[in-house]
Amino acid sequence: MLRGLTPTGQLCLACGLCCDGTLFDGVQLERGDSARKLTALGLPVVTYRGHAPVSRFPQPCAALCADRTCRLYADRPKQCRTFECKLFKQTVAGEIELAAALRLATKTRRLGDKARRLLRRLGDHEDEMSLGERFHRMDDRLRADPSDPAKLALFADLSLVIHRLKLLAHERFYTRAEKTSLAE
Repeated sequence: MLRGLTPTGQLCLACGLCCDGTLFDGVQLERGDSARKLTALGLPVVTYRGHAPVSRFPQPCAALCADRTCRLYADRPKQCRTFECKLFKQTVAGEIELAAALRLATKTRRLGDKARRLLRRLGDHEDEMSLGERFHRMDDRLRADPSDPAKLALFADLSLVIHRLKLLAHERFYTRAEKTSLAE
């Protein structure tokens, strides 16, 4: 175990999927989060004006370091402070052993990395965008110009990887809000 890190802390540092653009496209700021402060700390916060203005910043997070630590950890927004993925919760609850959780996080990260490699082979080098956004943009590009069979074959491979990644994300990482009974 790394000095001073809890086993679940080790899991987060081995994973980073909630920050690297694999699981989410962005983070919406909540009441109490300061868009101005986060912008000053280097996050590209954008505020969308409307009936109820919404501020958010894109994933992958600009504060995510190469070792999957957060350079803004003490000042991170509420959504980042409170989010716990399903795998984390299952590890804390003892429903899955730490070693198995670490293997699953590594497997999922490798799938994300494979998708990014395929995107680069298809000519997409926009690493500052989330994996989901990059996939959908590539889909749009190939639908607009389906003339290259080699690119279409690569995109088919990419689609399968993205599908596997989405299945893993829904099964092991995303959490669902608790359903309440209508009788309550």
